[in-house]
Amino acid sequence: MGIILPFLLLTISIIVIVSIVFVNKFDFSNIIVLISIATFVTISILLNIFMNRKYISDIKNGEKNYEVKIIQLKEKTKDFEAGSATIYIGQEMNEFYRYDLIIENTRYRVDKELFENCENGGEIVFYTAPKSKYLLQMELKKNTRL
Repeated sequence: MGIILPFLLLTISIIVIVSIVFVNKFDFSNIIVLISIATFVTISILLNIFMNRKYISDIKNGEKNYEVKIIQLKEKTKDFEAGSATIYIGQEMNEFYRYDLIIENTRYRVDKELFENCENGGEIVFYTAPKSKYLLQMELKKNTRL
């Protein structure tokens, strides 16, 4: 969203300015058009920086938080690929298995390998970015015994 929204704002504003100047034949000087475009470019850049500042900060710092959580439940469910069937031909929908871990009442989709190595009540390590709280990675906690 931090890239799409400023790009849409910039595109729409340039289209409106160009249509006002060239289609309606208003007598604007080139300076007013350039100032308007420069203003919208500046607003778009500032909006991009404002919306992505936490992610940019996390990338610059290169740090990650480490948190151990308990797996409440493992779920393996059969699901169907959206749009994979055609009713008129009689083709059936493509099946696949979805692997989920429920941790702190939140469902996380994981790959088959991690799912098979985990167990209910086991511990899993969450790596998150410190400012944006973006989940970077999950891995099974390694038991270290001395």
